[in-house]
Amino acid sequence: MIRPVFDNVIIKKVNEEETTSSGIVMAVSKEDSANIGVIFAIGEASVLSVENGGELEVGSKVIFSDNYKKLNYKNEEFYIVHEEELLAILN
Repeated sequence: MIRPVFDNVIIKKVNEEETTSSGIVMAVSKEDSANIGVIFAIGEASVLSVENGGELEVGSKVIFSDNYKKLNYKNEEFYIVHEEELLAILN
C-alpha cells in the first residue's frame, strides 16, 4: 500500500473514451487524454479531504494539472500530485 505524506494525493489515471454523436467509441491515446484520474490515497494534511471537512475522498474522480510525479509501483502507474494541483472534482 502506498500512503502519501503531507498534502500529497496519489491518483490512478483513467483513460476517457470519446463517443461520437452516432455512438461510435473512439480510443484516445495516453498522450492525447486529459489528466483525469481516480484518487487512490490522500495525505493526512489534505485540507480538501473528507476527514478535514472537504469533499475529496478515495475513489473521487478528479482533473489534475501537468505538475505531477509519475510512479510505477507493482506494475501499475500512479501519479503523485500536491493537493493544490487538483483542478476539479468530476461527478
